[in-house]
Amino acid sequence: MKNIITLFLITMTIINGFSQEEFSKDIILHKDRKFNEKSINSDLNSKSFNTWSLSANSGYNMPAGPFTVGYYSAKSNYITSPMVNHFDINLRKMFNTKFGLMLGLGYDHISNTGKSMPFSNNLYSSNLQAVINVHQVLNWEEFTHTFGLQLHFGPGLSFLQSQVVQSSSSFYKAKDFSVDNMYSIVTGATILVKVSDHLALNIDYTINKNFSQQLNFDGKTNADLSNNATGIIYSAGAGITFYLGKKDIHADWFNESKSEKTDDLLARLDILESKLRDVSKNVTAAKLEQSKDVKVDNSKIINNAVSGNENVTNVQARNMINSQYVNVFFDFDKSTVSTGSISVINFLLKYLKENPESKLDVIGYADELGDTSYNKKLSQIRANNVADIIIKSGIDASRLTIIAKGEDDSVPKESEVARQLVRRVIFKIN
Repeated sequence: MKNIITLFLITMTIINGFSQEEFSKDIILHKDRKFNEKSINSDLNSKSFNTWSLSANSGYNMPAGPFTVGYYSAKSNYITSPMVNHFDINLRKMFNTKFGLMLGLGYDHISNTGKSMPFSNNLYSSNLQAVINVHQVLNWEEFTHTFGLQLHFGPGLSFLQSQVVQSSSSFYKAKDFSVDNMYSIVTGATILVKVSDHLALNIDYTINKNFSQQLNFDGKTNADLSNNATGIIYSAGAGITFYLGKKDIHADWFNESKSEKTDDLLARLDILESKLRDVSKNVTAAKLEQSKDVKVDNSKIINNAVSGNENVTNVQARNMINSQYVNVFFDFDKSTVSTGSISVINFLLKYLKENPESKLDVIGYADELGDTSYNKKLSQIRANNVADIIIKSGIDASRLTIIAKGEDDSVPKESEVARQLVRRVIFKIN
């Protein structure tokens, strides 16, 4: 049995080097299985993330004009003496992780500042904008899972309410104000800071350009109609985004490439388990022949043990896992589980399924290159990704404990070969 275990450990590395092409052929031969590519993509598109969000912001506005001579509203000291005179609320629907639509409502109070002649008006606005998640388009998840950037653009309709009666309408005279209806183009950018899977902080900067402005922002005189396309108001604000829905994560932060690769690994695991079941009869026959003292080809049995087909006692499997003979290795600065680690994970799954009372520590490491805090996060992500595959393979999450150990300084930092050995996730059975 010791020889079998030793050969298991040696050949595990060889199994990890199986080519992706060979597995791809197996997937084609098992199109009717649960984890085929079509069902995986369908699941990603329809079930994996929330698509609705609601955001609210407050801040200040900066009207650029038009103004009547002697009137203005801009301040030169917004940083030291901020004035809250802008509010907006937005409902957003994402069609995928990158593109969506946003319906917005806003309010701005425009009044005199400094040495301007006194005035006080209100601007109400609405808009429908396209939204692009720049951080998803550019794959920022490769270096951050906290910060995001959105660009938004679209048409709008605004209403400037002036306290000076300029309209000939009896309705507006009765209400003691005038209203200017304006068509607009709205553009802006939003910085997102993820707080949790259902909450984010946001900082927004928006430009609202009017194309049919009849009144100056002060409301005292009519705008120059020959130049009325220059009505512009800037706004900047900060607020909160609430992510709506029952899924674990929103499209803003969903890592699609990670999920595709994870589900692809699950598909390969499913195929590997099928192959193990297919050869079980041969293993049983070999055991019977061995028990009758009949000479058999022991190399075949050993190879089956290496592939996970030969039974290894629970005590032996536990010792191999806890002695760190079973590892998942990673490329430099990467957290994606490679297809070569399928046999390792399958070995763990078999043990956990045969021992339902056992609990597993999933412990992530990184090498010493780079920033220590970054490597700590990297080791956490590596452990999370491995645990995610184990959970999706049918093991209850309550049985797993994820531990981020950060840098492993047990090997020479200068050795490239040695560093490869510590970019890993190890396991401990409790």
